[in-house]
Amino acid sequence: MKNRYQELIKFVLANASPNIQYRVRKEILKESINTPEMLSLQAQILNLPKVKKAFACQKENGFFGSVLHGVYFDGFDSTVDLLKRNGVELTDPRMIKAQEALINWKDYEKDHFYKAGNAMDEHGRGGFRAIWAEQLVELGANESVSQITEQIEIALNAFRGALEYSSPDDFSKKATFRGEPCRYYIKGATFPAANHIRLLEKTLSWRTEENLSMVKHSYAHCKEIMKDYHDGVIYVNCGHFVGPFNHNWNTPKNKISICDFDAHPINFAWFMKGLCSASVIYPVFDDDNPYFAESLLAMIDDGHFVDSISDEQLRMFKNYASIAPSWRKKESIACDLYFPILLALSKVEINMNQK
Repeated sequence: MKNRYQELIKFVLANASPNIQYRVRKEILKESINTPEMLSLQAQILNLPKVKKAFACQKENGFFGSVLHGVYFDGFDSTVDLLKRNGVELTDPRMIKAQEALINWKDYEKDHFYKAGNAMDEHGRGGFRAIWAEQLVELGANESVSQITEQIEIALNAFRGALEYSSPDDFSKKATFRGEPCRYYIKGATFPAANHIRLLEKTLSWRTEENLSMVKHSYAHCKEIMKDYHDGVIYVNCGHFVGPFNHNWNTPKNKISICDFDAHPINFAWFMKGLCSASVIYPVFDDDNPYFAESLLAMIDDGHFVDSISDEQLRMFKNYASIAPSWRKKESIACDLYFPILLALSKVEINMNQK
């Protein structure tokens, strides 16, 4: 299996676009970004059409797009994600300017997402301000920045509060929404949301022995509380239901194959996009799928991997997860598809020599 992995690395380096080559060299092979070859690749990345379009949507004050949370070229978060996934370095002056714009943002209440996001914040659900903090982290801001420290403390309080509960009834109430069963959070309840978990996994300043022990214990406790949960989405009730950023406490721990995405091809795109994330994660929770690495290795060991992907899965991947600037060559498509898997395998703790 090691040989197949190394063969694909060589194939990608020989055939991939500059952004994929750059990220393979930097994140998988751990090459310095200051070599002449890497500097040349970075220059090519900055000339890619999507990268140029992303920077073109940057306002004079440094803000990307027009809203904090939205789609590419309009949402700050999605645009930063696009730039990072394409290999743009945080040392680029425009990325530094974006960080400064976010730190000094004053008229955030005019943001179209603010009303709904603020309602989530008021219910402890990690909404507008949690995304604000996470974007500062993504841009390399110091964790002592007030927007970050405030949200880290809120995230820790969510985990502390959850230890007081023994069932979903303690922090939510049953309801129906559009004819479907659901729940809504009791105002004042503290229960970890997805943005709380992501923020803690991306930061280090809070990691005292006491905090780490508490958070890990609480995470396991939350999983136990939610293991038999079947009441649908839990919303925020602010006069009307708002869909919060819930964490999936019951992620399946099974082997993964391409056919698993046949019924919902969009999930293939989200799966692959998650694999090629450019976010820096410092794992906290021992909650990984034990079959994850094995499943990915099986995918790349199959010489028919690319051919096994359905047309609809491929279309969804191209629309939502692709980073190759062109698919005119079949090798480009293959590199685009193999890169997320190779990157994910480089991050998991497996001994390739034993495969």
